[in-house]
Amino acid sequence: MQKASDVLRVEGLAKRFESGGGIDAVSISVAPGSITGFIGINGAGKSTTLRCILGLITPDAGRISLFGATATAQARRRIGFLPEERGLFPRDRARDAIAFHARLKGLSQRSAYASADCLLERIGLGSRLRDRIGDLSKGNAQRVQILCALAHAPDLLLLDEPFSGLDPVAQSEVVSLFAEFRAGGGAILFSTHAMAAAQNLCDRVVILANGRTVFEGELAEAAAASPHGAVVVTSDEAGLLTAALAVGGEARPMSSAIGEATRWRVLLPPSVTHPVLMRALAEHAVPIIAFEPIKADLESAFWQLAAPAKERQAA
Repeated sequence: MQKASDVLRVEGLAKRFESGGGIDAVSISVAPGSITGFIGINGAGKSTTLRCILGLITPDAGRISLFGATATAQARRRIGFLPEERGLFPRDRARDAIAFHARLKGLSQRSAYASADCLLERIGLGSRLRDRIGDLSKGNAQRVQILCALAHAPDLLLLDEPFSGLDPVAQSEVVSLFAEFRAGGGAILFSTHAMAAAQNLCDRVVILANGRTVFEGELAEAAAASPHGAVVVTSDEAGLLTAALAVGGEARPMSSAIGEATRWRVLLPPSVTHPVLMRALAEHAVPIIAFEPIKADLESAFWQLAAPAKERQAA
């Protein structure tokens, strides 16, 4: 049901492409003064969803509401957007680029440049407002791009991988900027596959897998979905599978490896402790390169919630 206070509501969104891929059933709600993480691996459909919200591509099905009403071009002017593909011209000066984006959303020339100068000063680039984008570091150019999304004082920010290319200091400054935006009643939906960023910033998360929303809710609720078990790195696949089965568990390979070894998620029954699993691994002479209990956090929940349905049922 649509809440009157939602600044963004997406219901049953679908968009398929002739070349394959797309989204099938995406649902999202974003409240004012909130930060929502839009999480999924590359190719899950996050960017496609954002482009549908912005009207850049037309969905095949579903409904998009902005600020309590059907999305219109006028309503979309209240959105600030940071695309994943950075598009500033290297020869543009920082303040000119920001002012240009503000003017696209309806600000006068004077107001646009005043906003650009204020924002650049706010993030410590006031002395470089006339520098060309191509002369800035990658991190500073990224910060200018973020300011382009903020320049017209939007009510909703849609950010596609906003922390890409930022060092820890720059990330901290941008986080502070987002906190100020939020404190003023602004809402943020940011797409990421960086779980730590979402864990630290978000009130709510939307998890996308294979073009579908598989979870939408509070951050704490998502973390509670974390399974019981451990992440084990070993080169002995057969031994690990045998040891996991011996204690009533199940092992699933993860996407990353360390040399010849593979990272495994070993899911255990609630009654089986981590020492019991370690003892079983030792009894089967499984060489352990790393062993880490699964934490009740967003990353662990993601692996559980984003797994194919048949795998979740098996767990």
